[in-house]
Amino acid sequence: MVDTGDLSLAAVSATTLTEGIKFLYGQAAELLKRRRERADQREQKLPPLQAETPSQVLDGRLDPGSVDEGKVDDYAQDLAELRRRLMDYVDGVVGVTPDNKELLSSVDALRGILELVYGQHITFVGEQRPMTGTAFNVREAAAGNQSRHVVIASGPGAIAIGRDNTGTAETHVSGN
Repeated sequence: MVDTGDLSLAAVSATTLTEGIKFLYGQAAELLKRRRERADQREQKLPPLQAETPSQVLDGRLDPGSVDEGKVDDYAQDLAELRRRLMDYVDGVVGVTPDNKELLSSVDALRGILELVYGQHITFVGEQRPMTGTAFNVREAAAGNQSRHVVIASGPGAIAIGRDNTGTAETHVSGN
């Protein structure tokens, strides 16, 4: 089955995509802060996470109170890296365009992790996906081969291979 996340995001307006990126970025930041607070206050139970769902960006309401803290722990490194990748877009240093495949891939990966963490779909206005707030069944997603597999690689000679692959890879440095 083909993951259509990037294609779905490409249909969203640049304004909605820009605001959606800010929303996802903010959610990741809050989850990572909460994780740190949880580590600092091992004995105390933290209050439910609060988030205002931007109605002009999302096509429904997200219930931020249903956070799977274990998944936040599992994906903390990916959440942090994806936030870094989106920082210049959030700050307005780089403009958002719906045809930027690298950007769409990062946005879709971050959204995928947040959907796993919240157990709910997160859908931008204009996308043809289940409505925001609709239950996201992790088991069904995995069975349907639709679960998110985040692969992050950067730098000269970096190689990233997702899912369960076997084999060898060679890199060659040219010009030296």
